Amino acid sequence: MQKIQIIALVVAIACGLGVGTQASLNNAASRLAGPILTGLLVNFLGGVASGVVLAGLYLRQGVGFLSVIRGSTLNILILAGLLGIAIISGAAYALPRIGVAAGLAAVIVGQMVVAIIVDSLALVGGQPIPLSWIRIGGLALLGLGTWMILPKG
Repeated sequence: MQKIQIIALVVAIACGLGVGTQASLNNAASRLAGPILTGLLVNFLGGVASGVVLAGLYLRQGVGFLSVIRGSTLNILILAGLLGIAIISGAAYALPRIGVAAGLAAVIVGQMVVAIIVDSLALVGGQPIPLSWIRIGGLALLGLGTWMILPKG
């Protein structure tokens, strides 16, 4: 395995740890504020914090660093932000009802379905990765594993 792949794998694992931590925090917040308000506030407060960072960058580097944001990029960013609100609200609803482990496993299954479609069709660039029975079997195993860790009763 190449050094760049190892670094990427470690970064991806760290992101997974972050997702698990964030899901647990969202779960706790949802119990206090409800799932919809949690989704909105997490994204709003994250946006405020990001605004502070952007203001700092603007003051330091000037407006030029924002020149990459054009119409289509702005539309993608808005859609991603709205999806973020829906994702956090959905997780804040589901996790208190089925547990963090089963909830995150279900989220991962959903992510993997989309990822395999994107990879197979090369929707975001790069070389297409052909759909195979092994990849479909991997998805099936993820789904089975998710089903197995759902709380019973």
